Amino acid sequence: MSAVRLDAIDMPPGKPLTGLKVLVWLVGFFGIVASANGLMIHYAVSTFRGLEEKNAYTAGLAYNRQIAAEKAQDARGWTVDFTLRRTAAGQSEISVLQKDAQGVASNALRARVVFEHPADSHRDIEAKLDDYGSGVFRQKLAVAPGAWDVVIEMKQGGEQVFRSRNRVMIADAPAR
Repeated sequence: MSAVRLDAIDMPPGKPLTGLKVLVWLVGFFGIVASANGLMIHYAVSTFRGLEEKNAYTAGLAYNRQIAAEKAQDARGWTVDFTLRRTAAGQSEISVLQKDAQGVASNALRARVVFEHPADSHRDIEAKLDDYGSGVFRQKLAVAPGAWDVVIEMKQGGEQVFRSRNRVMIADAPAR
């Protein structure tokens, strides 16, 4: 076996790697990783608003009442037609036509419509519809283009007698 002398090996010219340099590189690397993680945590917490249902437990307990209300609604045999007409960019005219099983409009109804944004509940738009008689309800709203869940609710004597929820896609006509 032959011995190799360290001073005989040619080392590249330049500054030697010291313990201080290694420490600075390690602290710098983990500092950048921690900063990136902190930034991502900040944006994750500040943009996600949490659960949609404020009290999921109570809503779960009310589920049987909701099923009974849906069965009662189906038994009424109502037809409710919803129409959305774009009058200008960002402006819509909402029209709802209600008829009972015999084709006659019900009396003393109050109607409201809610445009629920699928991803951001802070963008929801709620409006009471004006009663024009003969089961016709209308309202003009500023609704942005995109996907919306439209919830139509009708009450008679303070009791909810109709509720529907449908997804609609709203698009503005291209400018000419």
